[in-house]
Amino acid sequence: MKMLKNKRGEGYIFPCLMIVVVCMILSILIFFASSVSMVRITEKNSRIVLDSYVMQNSIQIYNSIKQGNDYTQSLDRDSYINALCDFCTLEKSGSFLYAYNEDGSLKYQMTLPVISFQKENTLKIKLAYTLYVPIWFDGKIVRYAIIPVTIYSSFNEKF
Repeated sequence: MKMLKNKRGEGYIFPCLMIVVVCMILSILIFFASSVSMVRITEKNSRIVLDSYVMQNSIQIYNSIKQGNDYTQSLDRDSYINALCDFCTLEKSGSFLYAYNEDGSLKYQMTLPVISFQKENTLKIKLAYTLYVPIWFDGKIVRYAIIPVTIYSSFNEKF
């Protein structure tokens, strides 16, 4: 076995510092990747619920198309929010929807979605909300990453 000549450990400071820096960079990359994944999943779930909302109102939409236009009088925001809460297991409190992990910690929160027309009274629907992803350090929320999300959905005739 080879004996070290310097027994004070001065040669280990730089490698230890590099390991800490690499670990910090990896943790930031992992957080970024998980946040992007969470945003994509949330957007996909919102789109699924929006398509389901359109399907539930398909009789009114079909009657509009039979008349030769895509006129729709109103959008029911509360029924969409309730369907989104049921589908994504979100909890509604005030003007936010909250998603929690299995251990009860906050996964993300989002503002109540605003569902509106792209063009007035047509079947071109726009959904907008803001997603707040918490940034955790030492078991406490330091900041929130704020991500605005907008989803467009329209009903197109195939004739």
